[in-house]
Amino acid sequence: MAQQSFLSRLQPSRLGLLNLLRLYSLLLLLLPAIPAGLLIFSTNADIFTSRMDLLVLLSLSLPVIASAVLGHAIVRALVGPLKLLLEGAEKVEIGEYGHVIDLTEHPGAPEEMVHLVGTFNRMSDTVRRHVDTIQATSRTDQLTGLCNRRHLLAEGYRIINMAIRSGKPCSCLMLDIDHFKLVNDEHGHPVGDRYLIHIAGCIASATRDSDLTARYGGEEFVVLAPNASLEEASTLAERIRQSVAETPLIVPTGVLNNTVSIGVAEYSMEPEFGANILEDMIEKADKALYRAKQFGRNRVEVWPFRQEPSHAP
Repeated sequence: MAQQSFLSRLQPSRLGLLNLLRLYSLLLLLLPAIPAGLLIFSTNADIFTSRMDLLVLLSLSLPVIASAVLGHAIVRALVGPLKLLLEGAEKVEIGEYGHVIDLTEHPGAPEEMVHLVGTFNRMSDTVRRHVDTIQATSRTDQLTGLCNRRHLLAEGYRIINMAIRSGKPCSCLMLDIDHFKLVNDEHGHPVGDRYLIHIAGCIASATRDSDLTARYGGEEFVVLAPNASLEEASTLAERIRQSVAETPLIVPTGVLNNTVSIGVAEYSMEPEFGANILEDMIEKADKALYRAKQFGRNRVEVWPFRQEPSHAP
């Protein structure tokens, strides 16, 4: 068994292509030593007695030497690009999509290797673009172009954790389009889709670059406002409400005057609703939104509730 194990280690396939090429290159470099040794031996042993015999030996030696030099050059031309291809494939495998192999350090690479490397680079770029598209699709609402609910929740945990670690505030705005069902009923669903896109644009234009805006579902939207206290988030909510109200949507069937109701809440380290701090904050903002709906819509309400509802616009 020990002998069999030793012999199995000597199998060429176990060395790998690059090591085989290196070994082959070494053997090619040693190959000219054979005719050179014969020449020295024959000269010392006085085997060849004529110049013709010496010329015959040299004529046999020169092709061997030339083939060795050529073979070694071929191996050197292959080893470098193959090594880069192997490293590039490993980088793509671990997620470095779009990795580009640069052959400038190997100007003598064969045309076939240049073509192979070019094909690899194009394939790597294609993989990167496909991955970027998949990632964008997985986190984007296809209708409005805002973040979708899944990305909101995933990114929301990161935002909340950063706020907790830094001791800074973070608030949530829950928005709902007022009387959206009437838009669909009176103008049709295509206009309803345009209406959603329009409202999403109004919300996005009124938020800050640091805010995360998402379509939560149906006609509901959520804005996560990092570094915003309850008071600052209420000011942001009022700015959004005004932006929506002051930007009607003109459609072939008339003019749609937009309004939204907004609930605002700040995160708390002692959740009352949901399984965690993020869910608790969203649930509190949703309850504040429901209160805004109860007291006439087109308004901003906060959690915890004030003694009296906020003044209607």
